[in-house]
Amino acid sequence: MRLAKLSFVVVILMLAASGATWMLAQQQRTSDMLSPEDYLEIRQMYYLYAHDVDPGSEHDASWMFAEDGSFSSGGDPVVGRAALKEFYEGVRNRHSAGIRHVNASVVIMPTEEGARGMGYMLQVEQRQEDGPIEITLMGKYTDRWVQTSEGWRIKERRFNADTWRGGTSNQ
Repeated sequence: MRLAKLSFVVVILMLAASGATWMLAQQQRTSDMLSPEDYLEIRQMYYLYAHDVDPGSEHDASWMFAEDGSFSSGGDPVVGRAALKEFYEGVRNRHSAGIRHVNASVVIMPTEEGARGMGYMLQVEQRQEDGPIEITLMGKYTDRWVQTSEGWRIKERRFNADTWRGGTSNQ
């Protein structure tokens, strides 16, 4: 009986300590921090983007951008959701099969307007039926994220392709 009472007291003390720790952590959060949910939503968007630029997706990636969002990869930027929709539908039409994009090493930081993110991208292709699977493009996304009524959306995405190891990157 004495052991049961002691166990009960220990459990109650552990619950109280956990609650106090959680309350302290909530008080220490500053307004310039992103919530865990914000980080998860933005990270999920990086992975959904890779799916939505690949063949077979029900969507094109334009939905992930703010109404005035932009994408650039060295040339003139594509600006606005209508232009982005046309651009990404063209990407999907050019890539009918045998190609996948992989986003990785995502880093997200809060900013005054929302968030800044970076991630690496690999494009993997099998160009012939019996051919090897090759990495045909790699680079880095640098993004500005804003929170809209639709959730987190890309305000600006810049893609910088890497070159060979001894080459000069434009990053």
